[in-house]
Amino acid sequence: MVDRFLNGYARAFQRWMPTPLSIAVLLTGLAAALALRDSAASDVLGAWVQGMWSPGLIRFGFQAMFMLVLGHVLALAPPVMRALGRGVAWVVKDARWVAGKVALLSMGLGWLNWGLGLIGGAILVRGVMDEYRNRGGQSPIHLGVLGAAGYAGMLVWHGGLSGSAPLKVAENGHLQELVGQADWAQSLPNSIGLRETVFSSWSLTLTAVVAVLTVALFAWLGRTVKSNGPVPFLAVQPASLDENEASRAFADRLDRGRLLSAITGVTCLAGAVWWASSGAPVQELKFITPDWINMALLGSALIAHRSVREFLKALDEAIRGASGILVQFPLYFGIMGMVTGTGLGPWIAEGLVGATSRAWLPLALFTSSGILNVFVPSGGGQWAVQGPLVLEACQALDLDYSKGIMAMAFGDQLTNMLQPFWALPLLGITGLNARDILPYTLLLMIVAGVAMAVGMVIWTL
Repeated sequence: MVDRFLNGYARAFQRWMPTPLSIAVLLTGLAAALALRDSAASDVLGAWVQGMWSPGLIRFGFQAMFMLVLGHVLALAPPVMRALGRGVAWVVKDARWVAGKVALLSMGLGWLNWGLGLIGGAILVRGVMDEYRNRGGQSPIHLGVLGAAGYAGMLVWHGGLSGSAPLKVAENGHLQELVGQADWAQSLPNSIGLRETVFSSWSLTLTAVVAVLTVALFAWLGRTVKSNGPVPFLAVQPASLDENEASRAFADRLDRGRLLSAITGVTCLAGAVWWASSGAPVQELKFITPDWINMALLGSALIAHRSVREFLKALDEAIRGASGILVQFPLYFGIMGMVTGTGLGPWIAEGLVGATSRAWLPLALFTSSGILNVFVPSGGGQWAVQGPLVLEACQALDLDYSKGIMAMAFGDQLTNMLQPFWALPLLGITGLNARDILPYTLLLMIVAGVAMAVGMVIWTL
């Protein structure tokens, strides 16, 4: 009975679910309609245009695209493909636990760093898919369930070591800078460390509860949802060198040789090590930024491929997988522009926070953050929009600032399971569609959302 319901649910979802690009266009229209509530059409249009081509956001878009492409290139390297074959052996020992194990590993990586979870989870799913393909092509696990499990790292990232809001409030003077000249700014602490946010007992406990529920859900889905057919062939075959056909020209030997890619890759990794050791203490992990991850990925990908020629061949495949994101980034940046440039963000947040009490404030912040994340799928961008309201509400209702900040962080990460934006890297690497994974990420959002909502209420007891 449950099996028929889940399979029917997935088929209906795949039938009616639009593509991610269509969702981005629909969300743009919805954001514009809401912004026109108290703004002139010309102001809304201007905010949209400025958001689309904001230099800071365009830089962020390039970082994310580069991260996706390099992660895909690394996944296609022959040594990585062989290592994945050995590494996924533990995962595929028992088909009943494959999805649960993938979710567990993805969340572990995601808690350490969102980029590691995003790319690492996708590479893990890809490795499991390739393992089953090599065994005969038929996966015992529904590929949509498997892909959703690999995306689970984005459910815990903002409560982890790379969470935008916890890391920003740990910077000296950031809180005062964020609220500006507000009368109550002087009451703010100079900073709020990770010990009070990410490493607080209540935050760690809630994250652990969510992780346990997620593993249990995917273990159940892996046994309940029927397999949906053979695994598609996705791997790029390493370039083979035919000595009879290969050119003996110096340029061709340089492209096919190991030396150039090895030297460049080692230099990139040395730069990443220098970067990590030249700032804050390494144990604080503040060096892990999108730029640092891209530096490490570039160096690793160049070393893992046997030559510049093979690297470029894998790059061609990876860029095709990332093509859909290229247009969607500016559209979402335009939505962010309307949210920040017309007062739409404060209106959404204040509508859920303004009439609440201290006991219900964490739940209100959690809910408003989840809604806002649909329009602003960036933790850093969302903190810039919602952060001042979070701090003001906590100050007015005498709630510990750290609890309000983490309530916002948990709400932001929850609706990543609804918002397909960050699923795009996984889809590009695995060859799956948004329709394949979203039925199961939505189920995960409901299960985790209930646990998080209960946690919001308990926090104030």
